[in-house]
Order: sequence, then C-alpha cells, then structure tokens
Amino acid sequence: MSNPSVSHLHNATEQLGLARDHLTVGVADAVNAGVDAAREVKAQASESVDKLVDQGKDIVAQAGEAISSRPWTMVGVALAAGYVLARLRGRG
Repeated sequence: MSNPSVSHLHNATEQLGLARDHLTVGVADAVNAGVDAAREVKAQASESVDKLVDQGKDIVAQAGEAISSRPWTMVGVALAAGYVLARLRGRG
C-alpha cells in the first residue's frame, strides 16, 4: 500500500506545477498586452508629431509669405511684440 503523505506530496507537487504554468501563461499574456499597447501609443504619438510638424511648416510658410509681401509691416510687428514682451517681463 502506498503512503498517503507521499501521495499528498505528489498531488501537491503536480498542483504547484499547474499553478506555475498558469502563472507563466498569465504573465506572458500581460507582457504581450503591454507591448501591444505600447506599440499603439507609439503609433498614435508618431501621428500626432507628424501633424504638429506639418502645422509648424504651414505656419512658417505663412509667416514667410507675410514677410515677403509686407516686410516693413512685419518689422513693425516684431518691434511691437518685442516691446510688449519686454514690458511684461519688467524690463521696459
């Protein structure tokens, strides 16, 4: 006849092995989900950066056109903006 404590020990060892396997699968799934989420966030951030760069290029192009079409007006605007900023910072 087999020893009951050896049988219980064997059963507990098997249960621990199964629990370990389930935990390993769960951790792997969580890591994979995190990697997928990070990839998605990266793609969305890249899109946002691309849009901001395009908007910045458009603003620079518009500013260039305004400066080319009215150079003296733009000099006056720049001087006025500098004066206002100096006053706001307390240096005027």
